[in-house]
Amino acid sequence: MTRMDTLIDDILTHLDRIAGLDTLWRRGAVHRGGPHYRLRGTVGPVSIGMDECRVFGRLIESLRPKRCFIIGNAFGLSSAFIAKMMERCGGLSIVTLDNQSEGDGERNAAIAESLRLHLSCDLLVNRKGSSPEDVPRAAAGQSFDLILIDGLHRHPQVTRDFVGVSDIAAPDAVFCWHDYWMFGIPQSVAEAQRRGIRCVKINTSCEIVMGTRDVDLFTRIEALYDNTEAPRKRLRPAAFLKACHALATGSLSAWRAGAR
Repeated sequence: MTRMDTLIDDILTHLDRIAGLDTLWRRGAVHRGGPHYRLRGTVGPVSIGMDECRVFGRLIESLRPKRCFIIGNAFGLSSAFIAKMMERCGGLSIVTLDNQSEGDGERNAAIAESLRLHLSCDLLVNRKGSSPEDVPRAAAGQSFDLILIDGLHRHPQVTRDFVGVSDIAAPDAVFCWHDYWMFGIPQSVAEAQRRGIRCVKINTSCEIVMGTRDVDLFTRIEALYDNTEAPRKRLRPAAFLKACHALATGSLSAWRAGAR
């Protein structure tokens, strides 16, 4: 087991002790990967896949970002993982912004904060607020070289998120979008491309897009992964509805029947 896998297991163990976890999409959603998790007895929110943790881990090990900003924190799995990886790789700070509107938002936020404390994530600060209006306050004058957009998956909100974080992004910042297959994310990525961001899609369980203005940095990102392609706009409302049904019923078969 690698150090990265040990960290993932440690985070899952702490979350299970704090609140209890259910496994979802054990072998991936849109592509093979996963598994994903949600708090026991809830419909959502759902975590990023564990294959996607490894994607972010490899990025952090290679590029060693100093400061990270995350829109959307849910119950804190992805932010805790990124924070601990950045801690290992010389990172300085990670800030999350979440308006606590998804699921039982206040409980999720309390669990995320408890996880932060249990893991001693000293780099991590979780802030409550909405994007884009509260981004400047949350950033507190910092400039960020890694930005993850994983908040409300709706159009035009995801585009508003990207525009909102553009003002706090370092010139060579890496932008990341999670759940590219869902409505709203392709439109946001397309806007980023119109503004000069070079983007690549990584075919993880729920699809991650990474982009940057820096040509050399983009080449390094592409070389990190072997399951990449150019992002293509794919509006799939039927798949989205089936995914919602699968979340509500816990039925993997309902999701897999319509996602391929």
